Amino acid sequence: MSHDLKLKSYWNNRYETGAIWGEDACPSAVLAQECFREHAVRSVLVPGCGYGRNSLYLAQQGFDVVAYDISDIAIAYAAEQAGRQSLPLNYETGSLFDPAFLGEKQFDAIYLSNIIHLFMKEQREQVLDIMTSLLKPGGILAFSVVSIYDTGNYGKGEEVEPNTFMKHKDKLLHCYDEQELDDMLKPHYEFLKKCLHTQVEPDPSGELEELKLWFVAARRK
Repeated sequence: MSHDLKLKSYWNNRYETGAIWGEDACPSAVLAQECFREHAVRSVLVPGCGYGRNSLYLAQQGFDVVAYDISDIAIAYAAEQAGRQSLPLNYETGSLFDPAFLGEKQFDAIYLSNIIHLFMKEQREQVLDIMTSLLKPGGILAFSVVSIYDTGNYGKGEEVEPNTFMKHKDKLLHCYDEQELDDMLKPHYEFLKKCLHTQVEPDPSGELEELKLWFVAARRK
């Protein structure tokens, strides 16, 4: 089974039960929209949007939002919610690694909620390259990722790469320190904001966990 098919199967199974993390936007989405407003952002891309809680929130704040996810179940749910609120969101089913439906379109900003840390190093680098290509020059990349200060996840399970752990079946988590964020972004970005924050949500086993996350907003050079 290809990597994308595995991802689609995993997330379709997760989303069969609906809004598994609730309907409220993530704390990082609130931080992102504050940054977007400050820098006069209009168009926002939300890759890996899941069932739409963050993309809906950003559209409610007045941004022009395009969002996509590999799970057709999640996208159907998100589109239904947007329709009920008469929000002009453009939802698509597509791969994080090959968003062909976007063509050569570029955006003022991109927001990723807890996405980049789900992959091995080579794939994380690939995701960043793709996101950079989808940003206009001077555009803003905003995202949240798990930190090494997250004691519920850091060091838990098999370490398959440095700071990358398989705590739950079929779900990797890479935990970032500040130096890695700097090394990852500084060649092509300048930091606008970098801070730690907390997010509480159910883990894959259904247990509530308190995530200690980085929020980063950076401008493409």
